[in-house]
Amino acid sequence: MYKFIIATWCLSLAVMLSGVEASFAQVNSDSLIAVYTQKMQKYLVKDNSIYKIISLCKAGVDINPPESDTSELGSIINWNVVDDLLKIQLKEKINLTFVYGDMAVGISEKYSIRDSLKPLLHYKIALDPGHIAGDLATAKMEKKWVEMKKAKIQLIEGELALATALILKKKLEAEGATVMLTRDKPNISSFGIDFKKWKDSLFHKSLDSAYARGDVSFEERNFLLKKANDTEIFRRFFLLEEMHERARKINEFHPDLTLVIHYNVDETNKNWNKPTKKDFVMAFVGGSFSAEELDKPEARIDFLRLLLTDDIEHSIEFSKYIVNSLSEKLDVPVALDSCAIYLRDNCITTSVNGVFCRNLTLTRMVKGTLCYGESLYQDNIKECKALSKKDASTPLSVTNGIKTSKRVEEVAKAYYEGIINYVKKKTP
Repeated sequence: MYKFIIATWCLSLAVMLSGVEASFAQVNSDSLIAVYTQKMQKYLVKDNSIYKIISLCKAGVDINPPESDTSELGSIINWNVVDDLLKIQLKEKINLTFVYGDMAVGISEKYSIRDSLKPLLHYKIALDPGHIAGDLATAKMEKKWVEMKKAKIQLIEGELALATALILKKKLEAEGATVMLTRDKPNISSFGIDFKKWKDSLFHKSLDSAYARGDVSFEERNFLLKKANDTEIFRRFFLLEEMHERARKINEFHPDLTLVIHYNVDETNKNWNKPTKKDFVMAFVGGSFSAEELDKPEARIDFLRLLLTDDIEHSIEFSKYIVNSLSEKLDVPVALDSCAIYLRDNCITTSVNGVFCRNLTLTRMVKGTLCYGESLYQDNIKECKALSKKDASTPLSVTNGIKTSKRVEEVAKAYYEGIINYVKKKTP
């Protein structure tokens, strides 16, 4: 049974603080309610019925699980704990954890003095190349490919994203960064194996675990075990499990920055078998929850972390530099919320043009400073031609044998310059 456990500061914690005193004095609850109400409205709440599940009161943050979740008791995070937690976080000295059931919510941000000759020295950067596919069959299972037969153009987003990440990794490492990729080969998932090997070796165990957690119903479990074909298993179960593995690997790495790399398409361009004139750059950070997205304890943990830390604020600032660099270097306009239906209906606009709060698996689950980048539209009339060329100057050894385009190199360079600009601005 999930219960919210409030941990008091102990002697060992006091020692870790190195002179930073944790205050147990009475906090101004009215002030905190005002601050966090504003933050919820600004970044987190897309659906006002969320306030029935998570609300703010004189005592603290009140969690009232939906009736569908019988596994957890209602609880309150006391304002004194929140206040102390945030004061300690601002000192950027320790990795502080509070516990929700048997799951830890970590808060950690560290910055060291950087070497001016190597601006990314001591930085840990996680790169997540979107999707998996390195061939058309896998891309069709993912529904992530563009094919224009008349123009003889075929684009696989997973391959584009991976080539971009591999080129970017080399550039970042040259500046002193330690870089981790969630996947580094075509068709190989974040589990380190392809879908077929995962199905043969991990599928049953993963499904049993998901069923035990309540993530998969009895009916769905039976369907996946007895009736589902490979494509149905891939889309209905594997992809989400694989996304959770990406988040786990990133959080275990404890990066200073996380960049998720995707290539977008025009949502109104049905089947993506003809070119569109639209082309936009955008980025996503955490937030913009609806009530039904808080149906599980894990989701409520992520909501609370985003509310009670400055992960969203840091992510918006980082994403600003990424979006500006992508737009300037690639000559792609920055998206407004009117540019796509999902931006209007599923996102919350931020103070930075082109940066939107959106409740995606990785923007929700990954801790710390994150940018989920969408650099351009693959199906744009100019982009599809440029992306389909195999004219890159990058050695194949860098891209693990993937033949790619100069346009992909330009995207990688734009990401690189966005990261460098952010770090230089941030470093004292």
